[in-house]
Amino acid sequence: MLPLPENYLRSPCEVKAMDNKPILTGYLDGTSDNEIQIVNKSDPLPVVHCNTTVRISIFNSTLGFRVLVGKVYLSTPVFIRISDVQSEADYEKRNFFRVRVDLAAEVLPEDDRGNVRREEPPVPVKIRDLSLSGLYFKSAIKLETGDRLSVRLKLYDSVVSISCKIVRKLVVERAQEDGYGCEFLQNSGPTFDLLCKYLFECQREQIRMMKESQL
Repeated sequence: MLPLPENYLRSPCEVKAMDNKPILTGYLDGTSDNEIQIVNKSDPLPVVHCNTTVRISIFNSTLGFRVLVGKVYLSTPVFIRISDVQSEADYEKRNFFRVRVDLAAEVLPEDDRGNVRREEPPVPVKIRDLSLSGLYFKSAIKLETGDRLSVRLKLYDSVVSISCKIVRKLVVERAQEDGYGCEFLQNSGPTFDLLCKYLFECQREQIRMMKESQL
């Protein structure tokens, strides 16, 4: 979907929180593969916390109305730069089957071609968040953004391996474990059919427990 066509430059924009609370208005000043910049030359912009997820509405009478979702990368009174931009439909699709879990798993490093480096032993990790597009785990091993991994976990009676890439690293101060957000490098086939079934059951159980806690 991105980069956004350059014809959208100077189009009016409205930025809202994910609960639709208005944050600011301005004009589209720049675009790249997954980033946009918004300015307002008339009034100073409010400063928004870094990593805040926001919804961006872009108005253009010729090209049409677009709604995007992204994370605030840099915010000043002069401009706001938003990264990890994607269409609202893609964002909702990726986050629909997102559940909090506590799953034991193992990771093995992969080379650039996706081959597992079997000379290195598997490292135990704990998966805390799981969806059809990726996962978040904690581990004492030191990894970096861009590293490729094979994650091995048990779903029902099957042990599955999924290739992924680290896209986000969260360093936890005074803790022995850091957090790593990963995106899956493929999302089709029997393994993902099984993952979809597992996530659906987890989500249904979490909804049931939430309803019971409100009684």
